[in-house]
Amino acid sequence: MILTSEILNLHAYLFRIAYNMLGVVEEAEDIVQDVYEKWLSAQRVREPKAYLGRMAVNSSINRLNELKKHRESYIGPWLPEPYITLEPDPSPTIEYGLLFLLERLNPFERAVFILRESFLEEYTAIAELTGLSVDNCRQLLHRAHEKLGRFKNQTLEPASQRARTEAFLLALQQQDRPALDQLLKSDIELFSDGGGKRAAALKPLLGLEKVLKFLFGVAQLPENHESEFEYRPAFANGLPAALLFRRSTGNLDSMSYVVGDTSGIARLLYVRNPDKLHIRDK
Repeated sequence: MILTSEILNLHAYLFRIAYNMLGVVEEAEDIVQDVYEKWLSAQRVREPKAYLGRMAVNSSINRLNELKKHRESYIGPWLPEPYITLEPDPSPTIEYGLLFLLERLNPFERAVFILRESFLEEYTAIAELTGLSVDNCRQLLHRAHEKLGRFKNQTLEPASQRARTEAFLLALQQQDRPALDQLLKSDIELFSDGGGKRAAALKPLLGLEKVLKFLFGVAQLPENHESEFEYRPAFANGLPAALLFRRSTGNLDSMSYVVGDTSGIARLLYVRNPDKLHIRDK
């Protein structure tokens, strides 16, 4: 088979499958490349999209099993690589906070959840893409929803997400405890991913007091008193986030992302591992 424009135009579809499954941009691109290479040796394919999608799903499931073993030895919490852009991009993936939660699922649960919730596929199509029965797909989706719990529905509209992010950053910069008490839920969680390459909390922080103690401690560091850092608005997986740049070097230091609903911020996600900080705008 040859790579016609019809096949090449499926790149975004295949990338979304692989990235949502793996949470790493380069790994997802590798999956897509591998799928296209296998297409060259395929013969008599009646439904190219379904054929390529099935290969992308199966390759992602196999690769995710391998990656989960590697992540067991990761230094500190492992967070997905955010798809960072300077303008909103609705195409690449599901919301970043939900992508983080998908690490709770096994590969088949994750595949079924993504195909159903992100791609709105019917169960018959999911069964074809995964090689599972329709009943099994229904059971896996039910288990996935149970594992994800209440946090899966905590998503704000983009304007509210931006306003909530800016309000949090301002209150933190001013160390305004009353404002933070209003913004953050009492059972808030904080996850920080430095990957052993930049300083970060090595364990998840749970509860308002522990989270604020950590944040205020970071704010007291000399470099924060010297206005070394500058926040700039950006988007992670299509929704507002904040990037932190060093003024002295201009380098991107970290990304912060708030997860919550109208009642407050329930989770803070900080990505500091430089391997995961790439702005995708050209």
